[in-house]
Order: sequence, then structure tokens, then C-alpha cells
Amino acid sequence: MAKQDEKTIGKVHTGFCSFVQDLPSNPNSEKLKDLILAFNGIKDLGFDVPTKDYIKGAVEYYKGNVSKGDELTPCAFGDS
Repeated sequence: MAKQDEKTIGKVHTGFCSFVQDLPSNPNSEKLKDLILAFNGIKDLGFDVPTKDYIKGAVEYYKGNVSKGDELTPCAFGDS
């Protein structure tokens, strides 16, 4: 599945990917909690968490499975 470009994703891509980019190297369960709260409209992180796949992807990053996280989100950390 091809990644959508940054313009298509816009704020979601930039905000979400910036938020989770250090999860593989620095696992932080507090960030996972914040994503769940944002998904449910309880917390504003400054970007949308549009689908559960974003949370599942963040969990994969948390576990160190970068390629699986990239499949579930618009991020491409495995490509860098």
C-alpha cells in the first residue's frame, strides 16, 4: 500500500508522526494513553486521531515493530 503524500495528510501526518516518532527508541505508555483519549475526543493533542489503526500503529512503534507501525499509519519511519 502506497503512502499518501504529506500534502494529502497535512496536519494529521505531521502532528501524529511527530508525536509517535520516538516511541520505538523511547517507549512511553503515557503517549499511548493520550492517543486513546484524543481518539475518543477527551484530549486535544493538536491533531486528529482519525482511526483505531493509528492507535494500533502507535502500539507497534511502542513494541519496536516499526514496519508494522508504518503499515497502519501514514508515517514512514522504516524508510529513513
